[in-house]
Amino acid sequence: MLLLVSIANLSDGVLIISLWKRIKRGDNRDKRVELLQRFARTHLPSVKYMEYAVLVETYTLSKANNLVLNIDGAIGSLFLDLLAGSRMFTKPEIEEIVGIGYLNGLFLLARSIGLIG
Repeated sequence: MLLLVSIANLSDGVLIISLWKRIKRGDNRDKRVELLQRFARTHLPSVKYMEYAVLVETYTLSKANNLVLNIDGAIGSLFLDLLAGSRMFTKPEIEEIVGIGYLNGLFLLARSIGLIG
């Protein structure tokens, strides 16, 4: 995928379609997302952010069958559910955590092995 991005000249308006969007579709969802959702519904006190993400997915699937909730979206929404459900953080503190880009750091860390390896 990195090779595709480095070859394509984005200023020419070339659309690069992710391979992931060709594999994961409304009828072939990511099993990791399904497992996380099932776990959250069973063990978390509230999954309001995850349910919102599912509503967004339902809407996007009405537009195109390949716009499913991916693992990043699932983790992001469940992270917010964990922060809110723990009752250890106030709403302004949660907004600050999101505002400083804490989740971006987690996603970058998870992908760093691809950059290093």
